[in-house]
Formats: sequence, structure tokens, C-alpha cells
Amino acid sequence: MQATVESPGYLSQGEDSLYFVHHAALTERRAAVLLAGPLGLEREHGYVVWVRWARHLAARGVDVLRLDYRGCGESTGRFDEATFPRWEEDLRTGLDHLRNLCPGVPLMVHGLRLGALLAARVFRTERVDGLLMWDPPESGQTHLLEVLRRKVAADNLEGTGGQARSREDYVAALEAGRTVEVEGLGWSRGLWRSAEGYSLALPDREEPRPWRVVHLDGRPAERFLVPERSHSVRAPRPFFWTTSNRLLPELTNLYEDGVSFIAKTSVPLEARP
Repeated sequence: MQATVESPGYLSQGEDSLYFVHHAALTERRAAVLLAGPLGLEREHGYVVWVRWARHLAARGVDVLRLDYRGCGESTGRFDEATFPRWEEDLRTGLDHLRNLCPGVPLMVHGLRLGALLAARVFRTERVDGLLMWDPPESGQTHLLEVLRRKVAADNLEGTGGQARSREDYVAALEAGRTVEVEGLGWSRGLWRSAEGYSLALPDREEPRPWRVVHLDGRPAERFLVPERSHSVRAPRPFFWTTSNRLLPELTNLYEDGVSFIAKTSVPLEARP
């Protein structure tokens, strides 16, 4: 198997630095993709799959840029200053860098979970040729509430002591301006309030550029978010972003679907059927 060519580095983002890894295409370059990953423990659990996916694309002629948001992963910055719009800015900086690295080829953005929310916003305003979303939440607030639900379950399971708290208790604490520790990160009122109204900004149905929502729960077509723009793949449970117990889940169908979408997006608009 051909060795990968992966170059880490940092991008300036104001006073902070964004960590990235560039996976260079191993064959003739036909496209470039920015990967917008998930948040917190979902990033940690899904890291192996995310890197494998980047290498899978590079082996098929696609340059890939993986990026950590400010305050997350290997990037600098304070998490207590994090907001959804700030992370969206980070993606735009990553896109500019990837565009400079790979001139003359279609540029796409691909988001997983939180990253899908951010990627959809970027797609609406940036010169991007395609958008791929894996399991996007309905909104930022829905996503944070889901993570809080897991925190409450973990509190009960692990017996962390003290008075039992509900999701509503944690939301009240955030609204009061207190920091709430969630999966090792200190959530702030700014983060919580930035999620309010941060809905999944799906492109207009008339949007000529290719975009796709991929549901990973194997749901039937009648439950697709956008029937003509959605696809369903049954990924093994528990999902790879919720546990690290399954290091190498079988995701061949998901990868093949993603490669097929990117290949179609790489075809010039006037040549598409």
C-alpha cells in the first residue's frame, strides 16, 4: 500500500492558532475536501475513523485538510470563549488555506455531527463546490441538549456524588453564567446562547451545487430529512462517535457513498447529467 503524505501545521486565527493536517492526494489530484469534525468526546471517539476517512480519500486522488477548532484538540484558544460562529470562522480560514494548496480543482466541505452544522452555514456563503453532511443535528441547541443528556446518564452511572441534576438544571446553570463541565470541557453561557437559533441551514432546493445529507441509522426513505438530497447507510451501533470500544467499525458502504458523491461533484457542472 502506498505511504500517505501527511503534513501537520498551524494557521493564524487572530491571536490563536488552528492546528491542521494536510493529507496530500496519492494519485492525480481531482478534488479537495475540508473535514469539519465533531465536538468534545465525539471528536475523541471518532478520531480513528476520521483519520482513516482522510487517508481513504487521499488514496483516491482527493486532497484533505483536517482541522481543529479554536479551543479544541491541538488548536490554541480558550474553550470558554468558544461559540458556533467562531468555529464557523475557523472553517472559513481552513477553506482559504486548502484553496491555496489546491488551485484549479473542485473544493468541498464535509461535516460530521457538529461539523455538519458549521459546514452547511459555510456552504451558503463561500465559493465551495459541494457539501456532504454525515448525521447532522437539527440545530446547535438540539446537539448540545443531546450531549447534556449523555452527561446526566454518565453522572448517574458513575455515581459522581452530590445532588442529582437534570438537563434543565445544567441549562439553568449556563443561563445564570456559571461554567458547566461537560465531557472534560467547560461550557459557557456564550456557547449555550450561540446555539440558540443556530439551526441546520440546509441549502435551497434550487441550489445547483451538489449537496447531500447522509443518515447513518439506516432509516427508510420516508424518514429522510430531504428526500431528493438524502441517503441512508446503516453504520454499526454504538456509533463510532459515541464510543471507542469499536476501533475499526465496518464502514465500507459509508466510505463508498462518500467517494461516489465526491467523484460526481468533481465533474464540471455543464457535464453532469
